[in-house]
Amino acid sequence: CCQFKHPQVDFGLRNEMGRRVGATLWRIGLLAVAGTTFALHSGVTFLLRSAGRVSISGQGSFVGSVVGSHATSSRGEVKLNAVPPASPELALQLADFTVFGVDGWTFFSQFGVALVPAFIIEIIVLLTRTDPDRDYVAGTDNTIKVQRAFDFDAWEKQRKNPDRYWQTLAGLLGSSTMLVRLQGPLFVLNVISASVLFYETYLVKQGLPSFSLPALPFTISSFALGLLLVFRVNNANNRYVRARNLWGSMLNLSRDLCQQSSLWAKNKEDAVEFCRWVPAFTTSLMCFLRDPRSHDLGEELTKLAAGPEATAEGAGAGLSKESVQSVVNRPAGMVPHHYVLFRMRSQMENFDVTEQQRLLMESDITRLINDMGACENVFATPIPVGYTKHTARFLFLWLMLLPLALQSQLGVGTVFAEQLLAFGLLGIEDIGITIEEPFSVLPLKRIAGKIALEAQVVRRKAEDLDVQTLPPIRSSPVLAALSTQ
Repeated sequence: CCQFKHPQVDFGLRNEMGRRVGATLWRIGLLAVAGTTFALHSGVTFLLRSAGRVSISGQGSFVGSVVGSHATSSRGEVKLNAVPPASPELALQLADFTVFGVDGWTFFSQFGVALVPAFIIEIIVLLTRTDPDRDYVAGTDNTIKVQRAFDFDAWEKQRKNPDRYWQTLAGLLGSSTMLVRLQGPLFVLNVISASVLFYETYLVKQGLPSFSLPALPFTISSFALGLLLVFRVNNANNRYVRARNLWGSMLNLSRDLCQQSSLWAKNKEDAVEFCRWVPAFTTSLMCFLRDPRSHDLGEELTKLAAGPEATAEGAGAGLSKESVQSVVNRPAGMVPHHYVLFRMRSQMENFDVTEQQRLLMESDITRLINDMGACENVFATPIPVGYTKHTARFLFLWLMLLPLALQSQLGVGTVFAEQLLAFGLLGIEDIGITIEEPFSVLPLKRIAGKIALEAQVVRRKAEDLDVQTLPPIRSSPVLAALSTQ
């Protein structure tokens, strides 16, 4: 039941490669233009020079000229038969084709080297595969993974040295989705850094003004940029931790309510029915806090909230079809999880419990309402939008202008340094964006499934768990002494 996916999400998984290829096609086409132009120019230059004006000496030096139908070197050591071109002037013009006053071979060679980072990123993005065992956030084209609940093996892998370093680096070549999300900005910054490099290398020599910048402004502003990123990610992480704590609290309260009902209710059938509604609350809240494309409320209440399908029969079965439809067709203006709490309180009216026991159960339900409201607040209130926008603008402008300060010292290495810094800084900002809305990336389905499983166990074993039917516990001397005081 925990592996159910909405049909629309499955459709997106099947078409992921087609979308990814389409998203990178225009970039690859742009990069191919440079390579094609370079190849054509090189081929034409070689043919025209060989046919029009170049002869080869015996020692390999390019001297002499073509006369009639054959070429002779000035030393007369080697002869090369050649067909004279129809238009020697055109041949010389094409052979001497230049870009910004530089030989075409040199220009396009350097242009190709400058775009190497873009080629590498596009190849990695196309090789990135979807993990069939992981869930992805709806509406992100499978580029943001839902966090996985850790077990002993996962923790051992997480802290294992030095393997974790190699595995993390290797993950960039096939399983990491960060490059997929950042490929657009990285491509733009690659083109900008290459353009700045060529402008300062070639156009400035033609008389155009230089826009080279000193490194000092970037050194000073880097502290402010770092603080913006740190505060941004720290606030997003606080929201993430708060959301996880709220769901941990609801897990504990759900356990408490199931135990209280099974032990205190005189009629066990009423307790079993109450335990069917407890996991329905967290399941309904999960569907409310996530994109509607991720979950279908009726389907999740029927499958996930019932517990494992293998034991979902008899007392282990979940809500009836009528109860599920009552949640789906709840009164207008009432959210599903609020309606479920209303039904839980109405079920408690049938319990023949003491006043103190009723107050304890009412207190748990009140705390569920508080946690529910806190989750709604986290979901509806992002980090101030102005702060988020200013951080993104400052960061991208800083990276766009950075090549103007790097090119004078690094030369062609500017494009590689720019891509490395951009990947690190944009990646930090991307992490903050990813976890700012925590309910999409938290393993809520795992938590809701755990609540459903434990509630199912309580329903199926309600008679066995009744303390009134259990054999008495042997009293120790210490307990006997305490009972006499």
